[in-house]
Amino acid sequence: MDAHTLVSLFGQDAGAPIALNQDGTAALAFENGPTLNLEHDPGTDSLQCYIIIGQAPADAERRQTVFRQLLAANLFCRDTDGATLGLDDITGELVLSRRLELSRADTAWLRTTIESMVAVASEWQQRLCAPSADAQNRQAPAATDSSLPPDPMPGFGLRV
Repeated sequence: MDAHTLVSLFGQDAGAPIALNQDGTAALAFENGPTLNLEHDPGTDSLQCYIIIGQAPADAERRQTVFRQLLAANLFCRDTDGATLGLDDITGELVLSRRLELSRADTAWLRTTIESMVAVASEWQQRLCAPSADAQNRQAPAATDSSLPPDPMPGFGLRV
């Protein structure tokens, strides 16, 4: 399935008119949650899905701690549910990303990926903003942790 059709069908399923623009990109903002970006990569015929979760810390010690946590979370996708945490070296942004191969993609897979990424990104944004990083960032908050905000996508909660 091509990227434009996939995103359009996903929008129909979600009840919102969603389409990639002429550059092959779209941004999906979620109530009380992050903005997920979709970008068609024609070279690999894939859809890049990514969320900016924060900025790399300016303080060298804090930056080292955060980068170590991000690397540990990436190992076997332990705290990323299949996505990857990385650094945009130009902007200093910390990014959660995932690539969907369009030859295998369908709207159910895209929905599952988006839901997962929004949940993971929300957890990481909380971790990165926590005042006591060393104490609170040792382990990801459990999905049943009552200190977490309500599901960031109740009823899917998509705003376009």
